[in-house]
Amino acid sequence: MSRIGLTLALGLVMAWREMPEAQDRNAEGDRMHSSQIVFVCEHGAALSVVAAAYFNKLAREQHLGLQAIARGTTPQEDIAVSARDGLKADGVPSETKQPQALSARDASHVLRIVAFCPLPGRYRKMAPVETWNDVPATSVNYPLARDTILKHINELMRWLNRDRAEK
Repeated sequence: MSRIGLTLALGLVMAWREMPEAQDRNAEGDRMHSSQIVFVCEHGAALSVVAAAYFNKLAREQHLGLQAIARGTTPQEDIAVSARDGLKADGVPSETKQPQALSARDASHVLRIVAFCPLPGRYRKMAPVETWNDVPATSVNYPLARDTILKHINELMRWLNRDRAEK
């Protein structure tokens, strides 16, 4: 290709990338290539921590190449005792050492956000959001919370595996 042809082709690509439709497709493509799930609960200290720990354990066991993080809308200072003790008794390690606030950076380019509480609307514009509002507090009934989370995680993983198989 001549130098003029190359310059013209590059210019067309750059113009295409500036079009809103192309930006939407690029954002969707980035999200689909992401390998991260964000679990969010109010304090980032219990439900999201348990969900991220179990998701990561199962993703490793199934060789999915996916990673989950736990975040909160209004994080508290420490991980909830019920979550920490429950995971320890289950023998499931948690990578969350201290609750952290959900940020735009966390939400952008993720495969999915799973919320246990209401989220500000701006996050729904950044990534697909799924709400699991049937999970009891770990402080009230850790075994039931864990089992409900595991049921949801297994459904999510079936969907993720099916989605990957179609690609």
